[in-house]
Amino acid sequence: MEENSKGANGVLEKLAMITDATQQIFPNGKSLIIFELETNDFKKVQDHFRKIDTNHKKFVVDISGVEVVFILEDSMQDEEKVEEKKSFWKTIKTKLFGKGGKSSIKN
Repeated sequence: MEENSKGANGVLEKLAMITDATQQIFPNGKSLIIFELETNDFKKVQDHFRKIDTNHKKFVVDISGVEVVFILEDSMQDEEKVEEKKSFWKTIKTKLFGKGGKSSIKN
């Protein structure tokens, strides 16, 4: 029973200590903690908290009002590439069709 309360390798207990410390330092502030983890650590934490789709590359856990974000290593670069592609096409559309992307021909 004691092992369950501590979680895998005491992860929950340690995270609770960290989130508590942030609240003590800034009692009127809001805290957000982000961990970018390599695949093995990410999967261990992911499995520990809940059964979620293993295809997720990030998830958020609220611990006593502090949001703790877990991100799979290098997954942010994948998202940046997608955003770059979207931005590229948006720029092209703007240059070709103007500010709103609407036709300048009036009926």
